[in-house]
Amino acid sequence: MDTVSFVRRLLTLIGLALLQVLFLNRIALFGYVTPLFYIWMIARFDTSMNRSAILLWSFFLGLIIDMFSGTPGLNAASATLLAMFQPGIVKLFVSLDRHDVLVPGAVSMGGRQFAGYLLLITLLHHTVYFILRSIPLGDWTVLALKVVFSTLLTFIFMLVAEHVSASSGLKRS
Repeated sequence: MDTVSFVRRLLTLIGLALLQVLFLNRIALFGYVTPLFYIWMIARFDTSMNRSAILLWSFFLGLIIDMFSGTPGLNAASATLLAMFQPGIVKLFVSLDRHDVLVPGAVSMGGRQFAGYLLLITLLHHTVYFILRSIPLGDWTVLALKVVFSTLLTFIFMLVAEHVSASSGLKRS
């Protein structure tokens, strides 16, 4: 990885961690809905990235969120699990040749495929996160409400972020 990509990813990690910890963690609509927008970074990892690098970046992103959120290991575990599946989930929505490099996005994948991709990774992450957070498992209805509505809010935030980044011509690596 070149220095520019590393610095860009590091700044993205810091920015998303600050956004999550300082603002988004304070949102708790109806006691069920909390956006976990920091997974946007994991969703946007390109297909040329080394699997170990994806796992490390995701783990450290989750760990930083955990350190400042009082959730020991929940975000790190959920983010790392998501990172494990991210390359495979991209392939579910886009057929890639062996040498194709793709940064998941509405432009590169198509709007429908990207929306499906975002929804699936958000649902996976939030399901793992809220199950871990709910141990010992109690009321399944409350758990399902938290997963569904937090997934929808995070999904909407990510669609807006994609629209803004595509409209402004921002490139991510």
